[in-house]
Amino acid sequence: MKVRFKDLTPEQVTIICNGCGPKGLFIKPPDFMFRASCNHHDFNYWIGCNRWDRKKADLQFYREMLKDAQRNFYYKFWAQMYYRAVRIGGIFCFHWAKKQRTYEDLLIKIERRTK
Repeated sequence: MKVRFKDLTPEQVTIICNGCGPKGLFIKPPDFMFRASCNHHDFNYWIGCNRWDRKKADLQFYREMLKDAQRNFYYKFWAQMYYRAVRIGGIFCFHWAKKQRTYEDLLIKIERRTK
């Protein structure tokens, strides 16, 4: 079964998402007003699949950040920088696979985490 970000519980969001920047990075970029956009982007990277899915995830991330920064030029600048960063460095964080992850994959991840 396909899993959607809006259907995740808060606990499931914390398992998959961590705000802006890759998990485990010793220096964390600031979330500003983009934490929700970053979490949704983390989820799309976790779902993964192919280069088109990655590009779609990155463009959706950029559009969401621009909506968050509508009236603030400073935040629009940072939205562009974050977008560029994920286009360059995100290749190492994306889940490359033959098919997208499913709700069953999420349940397996949760089960492994609780062991």
